[in-house]
Amino acid sequence: MPAMDGKREIPTDERRLLQLRSDRLRSLGEMAAGIAHELNQPLVGVRGIAEHLLIALERGWALPPEKLKQKLGQIVEQAERMSHIVDHVRRFSREADSAEVSPTSVNSVVEAALALIGQQLRARGIRVATRLHPELGPVLANPFSLEEVVLNLIVNARDALEERAEHEPEAPLELTVDTSGGDVDGRPWVELRVADRGCGIPAAVLDRVFEPFYTTKGPDRGTGLGLAISRSIVEQAGGTLTLASEPGQGTTALVRLPVALAGVQP
Repeated sequence: MPAMDGKREIPTDERRLLQLRSDRLRSLGEMAAGIAHELNQPLVGVRGIAEHLLIALERGWALPPEKLKQKLGQIVEQAERMSHIVDHVRRFSREADSAEVSPTSVNSVVEAALALIGQQLRARGIRVATRLHPELGPVLANPFSLEEVVLNLIVNARDALEERAEHEPEAPLELTVDTSGGDVDGRPWVELRVADRGCGIPAAVLDRVFEPFYTTKGPDRGTGLGLAISRSIVEQAGGTLTLASEPGQGTTALVRLPVALAGVQP
């Protein structure tokens, strides 16, 4: 039955768009704890420097010009760091839907995603191991859309780890993110893996997890859109997204994307 908004019937396409936006807002919400920590660190630094300068003025301490210049430079540096964090989140929320693509470093995308959600993972006791191949070619993609894919895969891994830990408190809270290069039919590809040692996915439903609105999570832990959106983003970039999983052992998500070549579209 179509959803109702007051007295207006919401068309299916519009309802799905609203749910997609809701899922993206949930992704942004997942970052909130990490963003708060990333902003708090430079704020503490700025406050400490400012308080030191105020005490020096109140007590009449003589500050050499070079020392004063150094302190003020540190304040500017930390302010720029905070501005970069805020700007990145603003661009992510605005540009992840954009159809524009450009040569994109998968390693840089992974680092940006972990910068936003890494602190949240650490706060939950989850250890992240990264192995990023240093010599990968760029892929042709929207970097913010690709970052959304990485965030979705990491959040899924986090949820799987925590679900297993509810039944097995001694289970390791570990996930791995790695990148590597490969070659298919003479063309170079980039591979991205997000692997966890969580609860795993039963074989009977593994083929269904990419269906829109299908989820194995509880009602408060997902809309069932994350993997569907992620696969769509990857396929638009000419790549593939697959899962390998074993119940009680964990899941590995594998993203394969073609390296951007001059004059060749995905």
